[in-house]
Amino acid sequence: MVKALQLRKDATVVLAILLWLFVCTFGAPAAYAESPGTAWSTLTPEQQSILSPLRPEWDKLEPERRKHWINLAGRYPNLPPERQQRIQQRMQEWVALTPEQRAQAIERYKRMKKLPPEKHQELHQRWREYQDLPEEQRRKLREGHGTASNPGK
Repeated sequence: MVKALQLRKDATVVLAILLWLFVCTFGAPAAYAESPGTAWSTLTPEQQSILSPLRPEWDKLEPERRKHWINLAGRYPNLPPERQQRIQQRMQEWVALTPEQRAQAIERYKRMKKLPPEKHQELHQRWREYQDLPEEQRRKLREGHGTASNPGK
């Protein structure tokens, strides 16, 4: 029971890290809806295919984030398949978040940014431990995250 609670706590930390990475990548969601930058229609078909999970949010991305993703699309074909899959998964996860979840991710990012380097290392170690868990155990932890007894805090 204690180990399960610790794993649930670790899963919460892992989710915070994952969301932090998304916020680092995508920035604040609504602030750039009217900003200039590369329009989706000007991307090549290959870029659009690679970045397709971001299509619904493209116009809301900061111009710098758009540039980042366009550059990534250029390197993408040369990346190992597992890295390509991870990138696709993260884009899909971010787009699937509700506005409230994105706001929470941004808040977690701000808090994590203030952490000392030792705490960052500890969180990264927990993330590696989480990644080493069997998929079934990770799924159970994800499903248990955010329940009434553990609202994701």
